[in-house]
Amino acid sequence: MPFQTVPFSVVGGTYQSRSKPLSSQRTVNMYQQINEQGKDTFVLHSFPGQKIISNAVTGEDRGMHQMSEVQYRVNDNKLYQVDVYGEVAFLGQITGDDRCIFADDGENLVVVSDKVYVYNSDTQTFSENTNVNLVNVISVTVINSQFIYTTADLSFMSQPNDPFDVSGLDAIGAESSPDKLVRDYVFNQTIYRFGTRTTEPWYNTGSGNPPIDRIEGQEFSVGLGAIFSVANTDKAIYWLGNDKAIYRVSGGINERVSDAALSNTIERMTTIDDAFGYTFTLQGQDFYLITFPSESRTYVINESLGKNGWYELSSGTQGSSYSGTSLVEVYGKNIIANEGKLLELSLDEFTQDTDTIIRERITQEVNGDLLGVKGQRIKMSRLELIMEAGVGLITGQGERPRIRIETSTDGGRSYAHSAWVEIGQLGEHTLRVELYQMVSAQGFIFRFTMSDPVPLSIYSAAIDIKLAGR
Repeated sequence: MPFQTVPFSVVGGTYQSRSKPLSSQRTVNMYQQINEQGKDTFVLHSFPGQKIISNAVTGEDRGMHQMSEVQYRVNDNKLYQVDVYGEVAFLGQITGDDRCIFADDGENLVVVSDKVYVYNSDTQTFSENTNVNLVNVISVTVINSQFIYTTADLSFMSQPNDPFDVSGLDAIGAESSPDKLVRDYVFNQTIYRFGTRTTEPWYNTGSGNPPIDRIEGQEFSVGLGAIFSVANTDKAIYWLGNDKAIYRVSGGINERVSDAALSNTIERMTTIDDAFGYTFTLQGQDFYLITFPSESRTYVINESLGKNGWYELSSGTQGSSYSGTSLVEVYGKNIIANEGKLLELSLDEFTQDTDTIIRERITQEVNGDLLGVKGQRIKMSRLELIMEAGVGLITGQGERPRIRIETSTDGGRSYAHSAWVEIGQLGEHTLRVELYQMVSAQGFIFRFTMSDPVPLSIYSAAIDIKLAGR
């Protein structure tokens, strides 16, 4: 029986089942993009690299914020204002050592650490809270110029445009459920009141003390598992639930967006309450990122693809969690923080601030289904990656870029067959990226890895196979 050339998809997200033969798919430092006009519906592109903006401060990043198109950041125990060039101006001391939570009304920037602080951009004054009602505050949000401060038992609401004007009469608990409060978060004029086990949507009534009330019949039976995991795009709000699944609400409807494989992975983690999340936009697509620092893992979802859009980010050659611990969209850039450094996400950069990026894709299994004979042993002679070729650099590492192709014949448990395949020097756009090897098995799983600092775009693949008998 002659070999047949059969196309198959190598594009996809991360979906690693507890049973590797069922699914070993993994996508690291690459993301799926919808290709509306091309012949392939989805393509895999390399995730942007990082370009240094400044290294003006040192110490641990504790969060960033944008107010009135100006960037602010907390690093170690200092609040800074950051200009378009990355130069900083010291504004005040912030105690504590955990991540900070920010909110603003366009003039007042409120920072919650172990205390409450306010920076007023009009008067250029920095103040520490002295209001006795704002003690043990764990988070802050804002609606209609009124700040809402969360404690474990009560939420307090300020007067408009006056973050420290809070009365004990302006306090309210979570009325429907007895669980402790974790965080209030405003999204699309709805106040999501996250508890340890439930979430209640509230709204601003415009009257009363405080002027908010519960939206009847909208309680979610899932709470907040990590206070810093909440973030939103224009369309949805995302968070890590207390049940170790990831959720989003869009249009008042909540859904679990972590698939079974990711939820199983999170369930096996030891520490999740230090997870943090943020959102960003890349080429018109919105993404939510969540990092589990104690577990050294980072996952990202492409909002438009839902559960099928998960992939991973990593830093370093050992696959640590992504180095960007905060992100803010300001000055026309996606700016990330890595300790004291500020860096720009750039599609034209292929390292993380000079550090090597390891990109990886593990495919779904190729088996007898491609020939219409399920369970039949097959033999392969050639694999071709259909991708952008001829992307090498003029000189240095990446002048002759290569991709490593490994083949597993035991359901992704090991990769016994390995080869390096060139993807083309600069201008070799017609080069065919092919691997020739004669292997037979019940099925094949392929792992593609590249570390050269060049763009990587994979569209699909083709394989030469035939039935191999029993």
